[in-house]
Amino acid sequence: MSARPRPVRPAVARVAGALLAVSLLATGCSESDPAPEESSAPAASDGGASEDGGASDAGGSSSAGVPQDPYPATPAPEGFEVPDPCSGEGAYFVDVGGTASPELPERAGESLTIEAVGIEGEDAQLTATLGDGSARPIEGLTLGETATVDLWTISVTSVCEDSQQIEFDLID
Repeated sequence: MSARPRPVRPAVARVAGALLAVSLLATGCSESDPAPEESSAPAASDGGASEDGGASDAGGSSSAGVPQDPYPATPAPEGFEVPDPCSGEGAYFVDVGGTASPELPERAGESLTIEAVGIEGEDAQLTATLGDGSARPIEGLTLGETATVDLWTISVTSVCEDSQQIEFDLID
């Protein structure tokens, strides 16, 4: 008995599938799409120079930061009872111009630093900095509101305009 020749159709189907995959990849990389951000490269150092005119390494390059949308605020749940302000309710506190104390716990090997930028009325103006150095503002938060930053969710328990201090809890 002689061996039957293999049909050509499966090979044609494989070639057609490969062409389809290549065209889909090419479509995903079209020029109209924004280029992906490169975040794996370390940031250029200024050799320890300060912003007040200190020496620089003169060989590094810098790029302007890309503005990012702030982390969104989630309103307090219905029926939320607001605690007395500035009563030490929060497990964490941060003075305007400083960072949260105590430090937030690491999660999945990552760290998070919360900085208080200011207080506007009843709203806490905070910035979140992840362990990789990427800083991003958080929408203004007031009592009972939450914001999720990567693996952490914080809930503001107090905004103390007189003492310029914000208190919050870490939930989850």
